[in-house]
Amino acid sequence: MKALFAATLVFLILCSSLSYADSVNSQPSGSTPSAADSVALQSTTEKGGATEYPLTPERQLQLRSYARFVNIWRFVQFFVSIGLLALLLFTGLSARFRDWAGVARRKFWVTWLYLAIVMVVLYLLELPFDYYRGFVVESQYGFMNQTGGEWLLDTLKSLGLGIVFGIIPMWFFYYLINRVKRWWLVFSIGAIPLMIFFIVVAPVFIMPMFNKFEPLKDKQLESEILMLANKAGISGSHVYEVDASKQSSKINAYVTGLFGTKRIVLYDTLIKGFTPDEIKFVMGHEMGHYVMHHIWWGLGMAIVFIVFMLWLTDRTIHPVITRFRTRFKFDRLGDIASLPLVLIFLSVFSFVFQPVSNGLSRYFENQSDRYGMKISGVSGETAATAFEKLSAYNLADPDPNPLVEFWFYDHPALKKRIEAVRVLAGQ
Repeated sequence: MKALFAATLVFLILCSSLSYADSVNSQPSGSTPSAADSVALQSTTEKGGATEYPLTPERQLQLRSYARFVNIWRFVQFFVSIGLLALLLFTGLSARFRDWAGVARRKFWVTWLYLAIVMVVLYLLELPFDYYRGFVVESQYGFMNQTGGEWLLDTLKSLGLGIVFGIIPMWFFYYLINRVKRWWLVFSIGAIPLMIFFIVVAPVFIMPMFNKFEPLKDKQLESEILMLANKAGISGSHVYEVDASKQSSKINAYVTGLFGTKRIVLYDTLIKGFTPDEIKFVMGHEMGHYVMHHIWWGLGMAIVFIVFMLWLTDRTIHPVITRFRTRFKFDRLGDIASLPLVLIFLSVFSFVFQPVSNGLSRYFENQSDRYGMKISGVSGETAATAFEKLSAYNLADPDPNPLVEFWFYDHPALKKRIEAVRVLAGQ
């Protein structure tokens, strides 16, 4: 499950900012095709120096199938993750892991060892589900370019990073619970520098562990993008291409980092599949995030949600601990064995309130689409074609059910984005 869904508190909290590496793509939507369907995904034509994926009737069927699968899997992922965390609680395993970690004696290392044990156990329990969703299904739809071993290695890297970087936030979390009445407020304030730190270092030290980032090889295209950056008043930014095709054939671009590490990243699949004008529109969109300070807005939004969800957890979790203290083998929130229960509460609250954060994210994306049109100077049809290619390449449902879009999509539906850029071009 993506980014070790239930792994640690640090992932639930830091991923809200760390993954605000914003992308131009809508959430792809998903069921397993036949072998013939998978082969059909590879058929391409050439136009204007870019590879095209026409949305043929066959591919439209695959798109609807993939959308159904992804919509169902969202709920499977949620309930499996909750179920595994509950398993650790009701079997007393979480308390047993705490006791095992006690051999470290010092509180800091006891916390770290407990975290490592829980993460490894959850990783192993979730691995069959992750493998099916992340490797088997992606392979059946023709996206996956990794071997099973390569895919597994990436998941192990994620596990290792969680164990290494999770200790400081988790230790701080339980330290405050045991000493400060309004721990949820103090922790949220203390999380701000941690979030900024991870946003700064992730592009330089973490993301390169999974992919190779290089300056854009097409110097003509790089020159045009830098001209756009100068026009937008962006200084010190860097444009990179990443070998994302080594993992997947999906197309994307995103903006990430802060200060000296801020960068715009293009997937090599996007460079191959899009024309220069389409790429300029995508880059204009990403520059819009910089110009309108969306990373900072996203960080602020994350802090507000953290404060609210931790406060709500503090207000509601204690009766559950009291009711099941015999089964759980702990009787207070300040016991590190309570981590799975904390994660259950945060996961439920995140699921319930995600329409709010997703709605704000869609608003930011609409702003950046308008900015991309303005700064790049491309036609409405060029921008519309870029969105149509995203749908065709990534099997992203261009017109999802309104409730699905409202609840799960952090980008507007592609059909709405296409209509919007055409209207904007006609003004």
